[in-house]
Amino acid sequence: MESNDYPVRSFDEVEELANGLIRDYCGHTQLDTLTPPIPVEDIAEHFLGYAIDVTNEGLFSDPEFLGGIDFQTKRIYVNASIVEHDGRYSFTVAHEIGHHILHRDHYLKLSTELEQEILCREESDKPQIELEADRFAAALLMPHDLILDTFHKLYLSKKVRSVGQARGVAANMIKTGSFSNVSNTSMLNRLIDLKLLPSTIRYQDGISRPFARRPRPLVVLKKKLASLFHRG
Repeated sequence: MESNDYPVRSFDEVEELANGLIRDYCGHTQLDTLTPPIPVEDIAEHFLGYAIDVTNEGLFSDPEFLGGIDFQTKRIYVNASIVEHDGRYSFTVAHEIGHHILHRDHYLKLSTELEQEILCREESDKPQIELEADRFAAALLMPHDLILDTFHKLYLSKKVRSVGQARGVAANMIKTGSFSNVSNTSMLNRLIDLKLLPSTIRYQDGISRPFARRPRPLVVLKKKLASLFHRG
């Protein structure tokens, strides 16, 4: 199943779907508002009904595969190599939640019971639906309104002109806004996407470079789950 089998979601649509999930979760938990750090584990497990499986077995013995989601069995897989890195772990869980919200219904229409597949997230693989899931994860962990409120509290008076300055702003945002389960790079990218920092400081590693790369085909594993995980 290729990534172009899925309808393309706009940035604004992804943002609204993430905000909608937050509203639904607040209603479910009887909270008036949701404040950082956003509890993505609780959203996945107790609201959406997924089990989270931290593993280094089978496919996930390769650290390039950060996570995966199985819609049929309602399991989210997270590579054990990132479990001690709170920002990467939370972003991966949020990314898989993004696949549930954005792609699950369309995926189930296209798949068959004979092909029990999981969508897997590679560290370097960014086809369209992976970009969308990344955007969703950022919007879920760092909601637009909370980011704006925190940014304005910092009263930034000078322009940010370097990666070092931008990373300093991201660190202050994390501390001031209590975004404790968000990495510096994720916050940096979020501020860029919301046009609060200049777009010349770009994605993933914070190095200034144009963000343009032809995506590879979506990694979809056409194997029975029993053959992926060797458990005695």
